Amino acid sequence: MKTYILLFPALLAASPALAGVTMKMENVSDYEGQANKSSYVNYIEPEYSRLEMSVNYQDPEKKGPGTQKSVIITRLDKKVVWTLMPDAKAYCEFTFDELRKAMNSGSGLVPDGAMPAGFTYKKTSGSRKIAGFVSDEYAFSGKDLKGKAWITDDAKLKPASDFYLNQAKALGLSGGKGATGVLMGHEASAKESSHVMTVKSVSTGDIPADKFALPEGYKKVNTSAWNEYRKNFDRKMIMEQVKKRLAEEAKSRAKAAASEKGKDAVKKGLKGLVGF
Repeated sequence: MKTYILLFPALLAASPALAGVTMKMENVSDYEGQANKSSYVNYIEPEYSRLEMSVNYQDPEKKGPGTQKSVIITRLDKKVVWTLMPDAKAYCEFTFDELRKAMNSGSGLVPDGAMPAGFTYKKTSGSRKIAGFVSDEYAFSGKDLKGKAWITDDAKLKPASDFYLNQAKALGLSGGKGATGVLMGHEASAKESSHVMTVKSVSTGDIPADKFALPEGYKKVNTSAWNEYRKNFDRKMIMEQVKKRLAEEAKSRAKAAASEKGKDAVKKGLKGLVGF
């Protein structure tokens, strides 16, 4: 997408609010001409993160547009991640051991607001002001992606940079090589896709403690439920859906073309029989 502040569960429950950073982001991904637009709100303080996602997509089953909402809460104090599925009023719980295995799977479990591990960054001479923050430009590459990223080390965003540093340490990761700070935007491309993320607004101040707690009435379900739920915002799963849809469309076109060819053959045969 960095000083430890230890907040124990009891203190979290007793405190009405936590000082932190709230970032609103927008992401547009294109998969072979099929665009997916998503918006995010990330609430961050040094030991906690809540990422709210709203994804617009082309539903492969209904053959039309759809919107899906989900929430990912990361608790460094408990070393767990909760994935909330609002439509089902259910959640899955992932331990950090499970999270380490998911790091390279495109699972979307790790908040993407800081430079992730597995990428190399090289600072360029460019810069850009994003959401009011001067952000240095970096060329980056890794995990089949390459492009440009804009990163700020503004002290106002210290709760966010602290969180990403603490998260990397808790997961035993080194973070992105060659860059420190908070990711404010990126433009990336891969073999069959392109991705543009931009932070639209940033605010600092108290965040209600219940933002980082499980909501009442939510039922814990098997982690396999998340695989089905995340299919519309997971990069790899979207790619698979797009490939499947394109293959089905190509098959349908080929079938239609074969049908038309057959009709032409019949017409020509009849014409030969009747002489006109």
